[in-house]
Amino acid sequence: MSGRQPDFLDRWDHQVATRSGAPALIEGTARWSYAQADARAGTLASVLAARGARSGSVVGVALDRPRDAVLAMLAALRTGAAFTVLEPALPPEAREDLVARVDAVLWLHDSTRQGPPLPPGTPCLDLATMEAGPPAGPPIGGPAAPTQPAYILFTSGSTGRPKGIVIERRALAGFADAVAERLLLTPADRWLQIASLGFDVVIEEVFPVLAAGGAVVCRPDTLPLEPPELHRVLRECEVTVAELSTQYWREYARWLDTADETTPAALRAVLVGGERMEPGAYRTWQRRQPAALVHVYGLTECTVTSTMYTGRLPGDATEVPIGTALSNAAVSVRADGRVLPPGRTGEIHIAGPSLARGYLHDEEQTALRFRPDPWADGERVYATGDLGRLLPGGGLEFLGRIDSQLKVRGHRLEAAAVERALEAAPGVAQAVVLLDPGDTTSLIACLVPADRTLAPERGTAARLTDEQRKEVVGPAAAAFADWAVPTRLYWTADLPKNPHGKVDTAALAATAASVCTPPETGAEPGTVRPPTVDEPLHVVLNRFRDVLAAPALGPDDDFFAHGGQSILAMRLVTALRTDVPAAAGLRVATLFDCPTPRRLARHLSDHT
Repeated sequence: MSGRQPDFLDRWDHQVATRSGAPALIEGTARWSYAQADARAGTLASVLAARGARSGSVVGVALDRPRDAVLAMLAALRTGAAFTVLEPALPPEAREDLVARVDAVLWLHDSTRQGPPLPPGTPCLDLATMEAGPPAGPPIGGPAAPTQPAYILFTSGSTGRPKGIVIERRALAGFADAVAERLLLTPADRWLQIASLGFDVVIEEVFPVLAAGGAVVCRPDTLPLEPPELHRVLRECEVTVAELSTQYWREYARWLDTADETTPAALRAVLVGGERMEPGAYRTWQRRQPAALVHVYGLTECTVTSTMYTGRLPGDATEVPIGTALSNAAVSVRADGRVLPPGRTGEIHIAGPSLARGYLHDEEQTALRFRPDPWADGERVYATGDLGRLLPGGGLEFLGRIDSQLKVRGHRLEAAAVERALEAAPGVAQAVVLLDPGDTTSLIACLVPADRTLAPERGTAARLTDEQRKEVVGPAAAAFADWAVPTRLYWTADLPKNPHGKVDTAALAATAASVCTPPETGAEPGTVRPPTVDEPLHVVLNRFRDVLAAPALGPDDDFFAHGGQSILAMRLVTALRTDVPAAAGLRVATLFDCPTPRRLARHLSDHT
């Protein structure tokens, strides 16, 4: 390596040379060895280079097959370019904005599959029609510099416009080494790729295990795996490491308990992060499941994960710690510029080689968040905006956000951005967005109506009708991913304030939680529809009501129009599989075609 800083491709090339026949990518029963994957990535790299991909440029990935996406990432790195990935769930407006800002030399897509659509006029390379060329050699002019970008991924921003975060090649290489070191990854490891391809967790699922000579287990597409499917893939592919969002992990843990199952024998570690973990749930898993839990914490700006915690939770612990720093990060807790001792609460700061270069085309925000570190001359430190404290043993405890950012299914969201979009609806005077108090996998919105005749009594709340909801969420649905769009919306007479003059979000959440009989189309508020005499429909309807916490839900009410989303859909399907014999093979995807209790009950009857 000639004394230069290592690049991820150094690790990859070493595995190709020493483990050429070992599997690098696994998809079902198919295997791609390191030699095969390298040849395919090299051929693609030669085509990319001929189309202008080189150090300093960007290659876009708009693919829905994880195996192809991983090969595309490797190919882009081989040319010296950076890669970016188009999130499939992005609405058209946000997708067009992202493509324009990245200004990629070209975007990879596959016309034979249902990948995310690209705006008209976007320069593309269709993998389905790509002509094979000779494998690419080293990039012209020598290896890419360690300070060149490796990838650009996007997160939510304070203005509602996603922020592009530029990670350099040295940061990617250091991250892959640090995770492999902490998790003791070996060539025997198989890491399941399950995160959305546009979410930064995909970096953690791919690069550390490949640096260690192990294999990435790929799904055939990007459709979400329901808990029984996840369990089957983990078992059949002998997966050793998997990473789940906190809410997804809870659904898997719930399914394991219901099915009286334990984690597959090969699975040794389950990484969980993105939201606060309940100590009780952590302890329950440890009592029942052989696979170890690894509680992770990190931000896209700091190359995915910066700290990890595993081990037995002390009996007096009221929080699950987020652990100690990886070898590529330096973590401290600070207040007023001072580093605080253990036990003191302050803002979590991260320094070291894991830091991003900054935000794409946004020098102001880069300077604001990536600051010169007065405690390390010449270095930078990232102010996370998260509250935390160091524990006496050196671990770190996460205590929430300083600002108004919310964590929704592992994503960070500026509530103010969504609030502005809701207030763009003609009938809304004010809006406040917060986590659903009954289910932290989704958002609710409390709205002050412009038409005061729609306002309920002061101190109470009323659910919007289906028609009102469609009108209000339209601007937000056009600008944000589905996880950022509130699923429950309530009218309120005003926004209560706390003694400091700020909106009392706790009081709003309590008011919204008190609305137990939401109004429905064709029904007066507070009307509870009588139970049906159709027994299968009755069972399905009751499960809809339980999962959605909507006792007034009727047989023809739409699951997704009444607060349903992917995590709740998994919960509903798991419950129905227990209650209804005909639901043994039910999939979440069926809910999209049969979103009402009546239609779903009819579907189950037809497939008995």
